[in-house]
Formats: sequence, structure tokens, C-alpha cells
Amino acid sequence: MKLSKADLDGAVFNRKDAQKSVENGTQMTDVVGFTSPDKAYQTGVFKSGPSHEVIKGPQGLAYTEFLYFLSGGVKLTSSDGSVLNVGTGEAVTLPKGWTGQFDTQGYTKLYVTYSAEDTKQ
Repeated sequence: MKLSKADLDGAVFNRKDAQKSVENGTQMTDVVGFTSPDKAYQTGVFKSGPSHEVIKGPQGLAYTEFLYFLSGGVKLTSSDGSVLNVGTGEAVTLPKGWTGQFDTQGYTKLYVTYSAEDTKQ
């Protein structure tokens, strides 16, 4: 999927294949660009309103994720107490198994996810 500047400025979220949802009162829209045949690798564009998410448990984050913020940003508080603020024009990679809190006032991101475990399916 090729995305123009207009797409990345928001037009992509008007596509027929945009997946819109509401979780805990937060509106989200996901447009998947590519999924590998083994479902281990995926790319896309995602938009979220304000939210607070706790990622925990023995497994933590189910995949490694690269996030590049087109607008907004997040505050990542790892389970070890370290805090990382990531804003517009910045990127971060969260490793598979990461645990902590994900807080935002809203953002739009490009993402890439990968999980080698999915290749065993």
C-alpha cells in the first residue's frame, strides 16, 4: 500500500477497509497495509483518542512493534518504572514481552509488528 501525504494527514481513515472500533470509550481506527502470509509481519496506520492501557501478564506485548508518530504521542511507563515520552516525528520499538502502561491524549502512528511465534501456525 502506497500512502500519500494527504493519506497520512488523515484521508487514509476514510477508506472502506478502515476498521473502526471503540474500546473503553476510546475511538480507534486501524488501516492494515500489509499482512504476511504467515501473519507474523504486519504494517499499517492507526489512530487513537485518549486512552490508558496496561500491558501485563506473563506474556506481555504479544509482538515486537515499531511505532512512528505522525501526530500526538505516548507516555510509556515500563514495569521497571522507567518512563519514555515519544511524540510527533519520533519513533520507538517495543520488544515482544514488554510490560507497562501506555498513556496518551491521542495519536496517529505508522506501525510495523512482528512475532516469530506466529510462523509456527
